[in-house]
Amino acid sequence: MLIIKTKDRFSLYKYLITLLLVLLISGCGGSKVRKQLAMPIMPAEPVEVYWAGFAFLGDWNQRETRYPYTAAIATETAKKGVSVIDDTLRDKIKDFTAPGFILKHDLGDLRTGKALSVAIALSYEDIYVLPFDGDFKASYDIAMNVVVFDFEEKKVIAVYPLRFLRNEMYKSRPTKKQHKEVIKALLTSNNRGFNLFDETIKRMQGMVIKSSYGNYLGVNSVELAPKAIDKIPNKLLQNKIIETQIAQQFEGALSKSAYVPMVPFTKGEAVGGTMAARFSNGDSFELQLPEKDYLINLKLRGFKRKTSSEHDGFTSLITLTVEKPSGKKTVNAKFSNNIWVLKEMTGENSKGGRWTIYEESLGKLINDLAKQIVSTDSDWLKKHSATKDVDDQFENFRTLLIKSQ
Repeated sequence: MLIIKTKDRFSLYKYLITLLLVLLISGCGGSKVRKQLAMPIMPAEPVEVYWAGFAFLGDWNQRETRYPYTAAIATETAKKGVSVIDDTLRDKIKDFTAPGFILKHDLGDLRTGKALSVAIALSYEDIYVLPFDGDFKASYDIAMNVVVFDFEEKKVIAVYPLRFLRNEMYKSRPTKKQHKEVIKALLTSNNRGFNLFDETIKRMQGMVIKSSYGNYLGVNSVELAPKAIDKIPNKLLQNKIIETQIAQQFEGALSKSAYVPMVPFTKGEAVGGTMAARFSNGDSFELQLPEKDYLINLKLRGFKRKTSSEHDGFTSLITLTVEKPSGKKTVNAKFSNNIWVLKEMTGENSKGGRWTIYEESLGKLINDLAKQIVSTDSDWLKKHSATKDVDDQFENFRTLLIKSQ
């Protein structure tokens, strides 16, 4: 058993994350994959896609509430007289190559009307701060998207969502200046250990871009049961923050594992089947979203806490359904995940302190569930689901995913 003792609360947080990883990884060996989704087939003749640059999704007039720090950073200029964001992204994308499509850089002004275009777009940034064992944990939740669209017809062809969650610890409540410094570092440097654009471009290298796709999937709803609401900090219940986080984490995890685009779960960026996009050159467009052929619904049923002489267990429970708009279900199954943490590592006995660990449990469940849909491990299903035919349900779901790749 790993036992870690420290009086440094910053070290405590780092040790807690390390301990969670050790406990989560232990016991995972020896399992067998029963069925697996095939990787998308790379085209013999990849399509040409024109680079459209960086964009903000949603009503630009709401930028002060949707993405205030990134919008402010975008107004800062580099030595070349362009936005520091554009300057960083242009440098990172200039030598891009991928087997799934050919990226062309001669788009120039979007008004030239090249048919198939791609942009990296920000849909929201959320920052929430919670007390943690006398200090403050700030979570930076940023949603990037690779958006493929037909410029001439002003319609979205595919959206590959990516969600990034960065946690920082502070001795005192962080200021707006500190928040801006973190987000700017994540966008324009590697000072925090990784860069948002590097990770997004890395994801683009595995994409197969086409002019159309067979099925369109998307998260349709996220429901919170009363037993779940009781454990969630009030700040995350405002403006559907937690529902959006759950939806976008799942769609991002599934899209990454299955190499499928998703019709995005929206938080103000889409109204009436259209999505507003404002590009770095000042152009703004209303892009038509595809209709969902299959609806993904998530229900957070609640959280449970277990205890032993030395450990506390934190369990998250969700229900996943996948259905046609008519109501015919392909998947209808329940899942749970528990993590054990040494009592001395659970932090303060407050709602915010406990939520930090419930959040880890839920995030682990969502990510693992997306992976299991793609590559099913019968041992994992036995441990995490009581639904008897869930493996057959996943096999049917994989059939849909193949048509969506």
